[in-house]
Amino acid sequence: MRSFLLALSFGLVTLPAFAEDAKPFAAVSTTGAKIAFPGDYKGKVVMLDFWATWCGPCIGELPNLTKVYADLHPKGLEILGVSLDSDDRKASLGEFTKDKGMTWTQICDGKGWQAELAQLYGVRGIPACFLVNGTTGELLAKGADLRGASLRPTIEKALGLPVSNTPPVASTRPSAKPATPAAPPAPPDPLLEIAPKVVKPERFLSHEAVKAQLKSPKPGLISLVAESTQSKSSRDVARTARAAHLRIGWFYRCTRCDKMHINMAGAYAVAPDVVATANHVIEPPATLKEGSVIVANADNEIFATTAILGADAKADVALIRVTAGGLKPLPLRADVDLGEPAYCFSDPLKHRGYFSAGIVNRLYSLDSTEGAASQRLNVSTDWAQGSSGSAVLDEYGNVIGHVARIQTFNSNPAPSNGTTLVLHEAIPAKTVLNLIKRVNESASR
Repeated sequence: MRSFLLALSFGLVTLPAFAEDAKPFAAVSTTGAKIAFPGDYKGKVVMLDFWATWCGPCIGELPNLTKVYADLHPKGLEILGVSLDSDDRKASLGEFTKDKGMTWTQICDGKGWQAELAQLYGVRGIPACFLVNGTTGELLAKGADLRGASLRPTIEKALGLPVSNTPPVASTRPSAKPATPAAPPAPPDPLLEIAPKVVKPERFLSHEAVKAQLKSPKPGLISLVAESTQSKSSRDVARTARAAHLRIGWFYRCTRCDKMHINMAGAYAVAPDVVATANHVIEPPATLKEGSVIVANADNEIFATTAILGADAKADVALIRVTAGGLKPLPLRADVDLGEPAYCFSDPLKHRGYFSAGIVNRLYSLDSTEGAASQRLNVSTDWAQGSSGSAVLDEYGNVIGHVARIQTFNSNPAPSNGTTLVLHEAIPAKTVLNLIKRVNESASR
């Protein structure tokens, strides 16, 4: 046993360093067993697998996943499933997993996308997998490294085993499509060189201040600009979007490597000194030791952040005051309808300045009991990781929402044989306006 653990520890060294640890939690399995993660998995490599019975890509991965588990479980692999099924499907989960050969432990709180563990791990699309060293809690791999042809070799390396080059089960199907190529590497972010010269802790929101103000914001009056009624060409909308686009995120020191990192997403000004973004964008990174929230424009000019005026995690909206003054605020428009043109300028996968056009596809509510906080809209513009918080504009240059997340669904358990639907979910401007109204009311008391 000792020699096995020694081999395991050496195997971990060969994997990419994520410089972060898995987030620990306590939960109860679908069979009532108490789970302490990752403490219950000492001496093992465990894969945390977020999935759902209604998720086509998740089910499409199962033949490969169950085969890898059968082969490598005796050698130290464990899987802990986290189902994002809702309460109405929770009762049949046991039968489903039995039929599919999913013999590992499952957790399901019945809250769907609002599942507590999904919130803890920032899961906004499934399947989402995280490979963890059960002894140290170190995150070894995640995302595409744990799917398709990459799954087996990634786990074999983590277990200190030679890579077998065994093809994935799914690839033996005649209809299987080749894996989607990875995105081209993005150029280095110039802010990483600029920020050390500009960011002084006393002038920016520190991580301590952010944690405190996310719970208890510091309201201040926000004066909005009038809604635009002048129709623009798509070229003029692009120019408006580019001129107004901001980046917001963290300049922080990492707990694992002790180096400074930049982690930026999108934002937009709603007043000359107030920016709006998605609430999840300003939540402190898991590996943050110390750091500050910063705002920058297209010219990489960095603006100091002074207060969180309002924040709503369920609505996924945050309002931050900056020292800029003179930012180009965009008007907000609440009365959006299906079929209207929609445009988005953002930095998907860290590739700066991507503009796309589409329409408003759907207006809906995640939970009718939660009012404005649960309102969402789908649009057919393009975005990806790094786009969160970026403005979605109409043909007049008004903000009709901002980027929240992407959801992917497939009509068939084998994704290559079914129809895939990708939903681009945005937070409506009326939800942002609702938070601004509450902030102004609090500031006026």
